[in-house]
Amino acid sequence: MPVFDAFDDDLDDLRERCSDPDAGVRRVAMMELAEQVGPEATVLLLKGLGDPDAQVRAAAAKALDEHDGPEVVEGLVGSLEDPDDAVRHAAAETLADKKEPACGPLLIERAEHSDPFVQAAALRALRELTLPDALAAALKALRNPSPDVRREGLGVIGWLKAEEAMPALIATASDADPSVRRATMSALVFVRPGGPGATTLVAGLSDPYWQVREEAAIVSAKIRLPEATTALIAALGDEVWQVRVKAANALGRLRAESAVEGLGKALDSEIPNLRKESAAALGEIAAPAALPWLERAMDDPDPDVRKLIRWAIGRCQGA
Repeated sequence: MPVFDAFDDDLDDLRERCSDPDAGVRRVAMMELAEQVGPEATVLLLKGLGDPDAQVRAAAAKALDEHDGPEVVEGLVGSLEDPDDAVRHAAAETLADKKEPACGPLLIERAEHSDPFVQAAALRALRELTLPDALAAALKALRNPSPDVRREGLGVIGWLKAEEAMPALIATASDADPSVRRATMSALVFVRPGGPGATTLVAGLSDPYWQVREEAAIVSAKIRLPEATTALIAALGDEVWQVRVKAANALGRLRAESAVEGLGKALDSEIPNLRKESAAALGEIAAPAALPWLERAMDDPDPDVRKLIRWAIGRCQGA
């Protein structure tokens, strides 16, 4: 039997099961349609979004992840208002994976919906589309009472790297919700050393919530922000080890010779990941002053740390 005939037979079977009186049969059919290609399979899944059973609708929303086209995005956007939470969340997750610039206007419109869930999902789907027309909706979202909406609006701004949004970002760095402040640190990824927002990013390294401090360290590393050096050295003593690890990484990227002593002391940490990052950072800095610290740690119990220490020693010796 030719391969295309086998596909046709499979689709005929699935078409019948999509109309089966048993909701369980219909749900499995939706799941299997994810592996089918072509417009007919897409149509069957879109019909599944209107099934009377919520589990079938959720399965259809998830299966549409493998199908593309404006009509798919429109169907998923409609399902954001489904009465069942599981369906709404499935549609939101699938929609976030779509990259359909032509559907930007529809998503921008939904970004100002009265339902915060719909707003947040639409903004999340707009992120990677990097549509300049989405900036106004994202900025408006920063004034929304829902932290979810504010957070997703920041995601759009971060992807757009919109300089005109900097005053709004500086303001949201003081948001009452820590997840919004963390998203602000992430959105500041386009800050230039010495430019507006640099002070805000450095201040994030002292935020009361460790996830905000961690994100500030990550972004400081990405943009190699020299103004953050002193705060990052202080962060090597943070009470949360994840922050210390990101601070060590950032100091290595900055090649901060003033951090050698702090990174050298971190080689005695009980946290293997911190010892790895500290050894790697000392190798990036490649300062002769780091040699005594590295040589003392050559017998580290972790083989990955020992390997990095040998590499760092070679760098510090000019090898």
